[in-house]
Amino acid sequence: MEEYSRIVIEEYCMNHKSKKSEQLRELLELSYTMEEEADDCDAIFLEKMISSEKNPELKEALQDLDDYLFG
Repeated sequence: MEEYSRIVIEEYCMNHKSKKSEQLRELLELSYTMEEEADDCDAIFLEKMISSEKNPELKEALQDLDDYLFG
C-alpha cells in the first residue's frame, strides 16, 4: 500500500471524530500489522465509504486500502 494513501487516511481520521473514522483507523492499523484478516463487514464498510466519498484524494487512498486488504 502506498505510504501517501496511509497519510491521507490518517489525516482524515485525526480531523473527524466519529465511529466511521474510528473503524477506518482500525483498518489502517490492520494494514500495517496484518495480525488478523479483515472480515466481510470490513469490506462492506470500506466499499460504502469509497462509493460515498466526494474528496478524490481520500477516495483514491480508500481504494488503495481496499486493494491492499481485500485485493
